[in-house]
Amino acid sequence: MDQAELIAKTVNPATPKHSYVSIRSFPTEQERNFAYGQLPRGWPHLRPRSVLIAAMGYHWAPTAWNKVIDMLLETQKQGIYVALQEIQDRCMNPYDALGTMRNEAILEAEAEGFEYLCYVDNDVLPKPDTLNRLLAWDMPVVAPLVLEPGTGKQLSGPAVQPNTGLHPAKWAVLSMLLFRVNALRSFNGMFWSDAIGADEGFHFQRLWAAAGHRPYLDSNTQLVVAGEPLYPLAANRFSPEEQVKFWQAKKDKLLRPPDRRAVDPFGPGVVEGDYMPFAVAAEAGTVPGSKLLAPANPVGWGEKRAVPAVKVEEVHRGWGQKRDIGVLQLPWDGEAAGPAATGGNPSRGWAARNPA
Repeated sequence: MDQAELIAKTVNPATPKHSYVSIRSFPTEQERNFAYGQLPRGWPHLRPRSVLIAAMGYHWAPTAWNKVIDMLLETQKQGIYVALQEIQDRCMNPYDALGTMRNEAILEAEAEGFEYLCYVDNDVLPKPDTLNRLLAWDMPVVAPLVLEPGTGKQLSGPAVQPNTGLHPAKWAVLSMLLFRVNALRSFNGMFWSDAIGADEGFHFQRLWAAAGHRPYLDSNTQLVVAGEPLYPLAANRFSPEEQVKFWQAKKDKLLRPPDRRAVDPFGPGVVEGDYMPFAVAAEAGTVPGSKLLAPANPVGWGEKRAVPAVKVEEVHRGWGQKRDIGVLQLPWDGEAAGPAATGGNPSRGWAARNPA
């Protein structure tokens, strides 16, 4: 029995005369295969396996941006509809609005129809296949194995043996976390708390109590992080002088411009010192079967405007302003698109948000 016959018998066991017709169209053959693969054990999605990578701010550790973009591009090569959004840092003081930022990512993922939401911190150094490996488990909540730099302590619990598959967990560090969006839908976009003391254990207990979901740990996939985890409540045990020094160092970091430099400053994909391989590919017309869209330049609070296609420019408009690049787009036939291809529609992420 081939796959099509198996699906037909599983999904619709009625006789042909009395069967019901369900028609779906897909922009790529890979998405069609993903969708048909879901049917025997689940329900179809508009963009199967589509994922929004939500970066918490833009305070990237050295090489972290490069690593995350390489992971995004590798995921895209598998035919997966993927986008990245740097979530605006809304903290007045360090860490006091991280919950709001994480909730904003939920709202964006829900509004744009993604099947998955992948949180990443600015200090993660993933391998190119890390996201693909997590997606392959097809779980509501899954995280890679993260070890504390210096100590090797597992930043999840209970502890597991590496390379022993998938394990249920009670908590996992939030360095990188993949959610199926519908696992968070019952919270109406307000799952995460801003309380500094509301840690991973608190939030996963809430997820279990309110939605019946727990995190799973992929012990086969280890994620390297650039720095040791921060325990803000530990600052309460510092002397007054140590507390001032500790929090001032965190505030100073927030004022630095984002570090999006490439691992190899002379390698391909570098635009004015920053790693922007999608911009280079769009300009060269070397990404067939893809549609790349860069953020439009902000012109005011909540206001966006589109800029000509295949144009890169930097905008600095004051404290805390993001630096964006121009609209870069390819149609599905891989030929470079002109300004008309953007339709004048603003977008907040470079990866394609609309099917061709």
